[in-house]
Amino acid sequence: MKKSILIIGAGTGLSTGIAEKFGAEGFVISLISRNAANLENIKNELSAKGIEVNYAVADAGNAEQLTAAINGLTVQSEGFDAVLYNAAVLKAKDIMEESSAILVEDFTINVANAFHSLKVTYAALRKKKGAFLLTGGGLGVSPSADYGSLSIGKAGVRSLAFQLNERLGDEGIYVGLLTVAGFINPQSETHSPAVLAKLFWKLYTERSTVEIHQ
Repeated sequence: MKKSILIIGAGTGLSTGIAEKFGAEGFVISLISRNAANLENIKNELSAKGIEVNYAVADAGNAEQLTAAINGLTVQSEGFDAVLYNAAVLKAKDIMEESSAILVEDFTINVANAFHSLKVTYAALRKKKGAFLLTGGGLGVSPSADYGSLSIGKAGVRSLAFQLNERLGDEGIYVGLLTVAGFINPQSETHSPAVLAKLFWKLYTERSTVEIHQ
């Protein structure tokens, strides 16, 4: 049975780069996003490179949809060796222009449903001694009022990564965070999807640190 990775919040760019890297290493790729057309395009792109891809449509802000999508893909893959939570509300908005209700809504996608995804995949990850990976951001370390909600979200996901790494290590589950402190650009020598995908692979294979900051 091939190893498998689930990528939640899949889209063109970073998550496709990660899918290509893990796929090249022999992994079956499972993808979740709310955009069915995007998922089909990504599947076709990866399939053309000989990578096996499954996908399911779900909104990362909706826990019930997310659970159903994860469970459906779990049946196809017989559990995941790695799970990457890459979903986030990416926006530039001054913190004083936010409402408390929107902050809670964004936090659900940025942090709470990352934790929910871990809970749903926990049993299989424990059985397989798998890895739960998270996409962090420089705003989690150096927050900005111009990106108020996202700063809170990335700080939350960073805290979650460190807590889960401590809590689940004895159970054989590795939790790692790639803190992306820069704009992702295919031409970048430091922040291209291909470069960042190699760092996620390093987290997965070496399991020697909670966080890589790039």
